[in-house]
Order: sequence, then C-alpha cells, then structure tokens
Amino acid sequence: MRQKNSRLKNKLTQLGYEHGRLGSQLGRIRKSADEVNRMLENMTQKEEKREEKKKM
Repeated sequence: MRQKNSRLKNKLTQLGYEHGRLGSQLGRIRKSADEVNRMLENMTQKEEKREEKKKM
C-alpha cells in the first residue's frame, strides 16, 4: 500500500510540474499568435491600398 501511495504522489507531482510549465508555454503561443495576426492585418491593408491605386 505504501508503494502505491508513493507512485500516486509521484504522478501527481509530475502532473503539477507539467501543468505549471504549460501555462508559460501557452503564453508564448498566444504572443506568437498576436504577432501573426498583426502581420496578416498589415498585409491585407497593403493589398487594399494597392487595389485602390489600381482602380484610380
């Protein structure tokens, strides 16, 4: 019984560690997604300006 508790405790500790790191990794992903979003918005704005110039 004691060994079983030890295994469970080890698994819970590992799970807590992984989830703690997961938060920082998700933060990096969110930051990267925001940067990609800004780049795409800038690209569409530039394309719209080019199309307006062609119509004139």
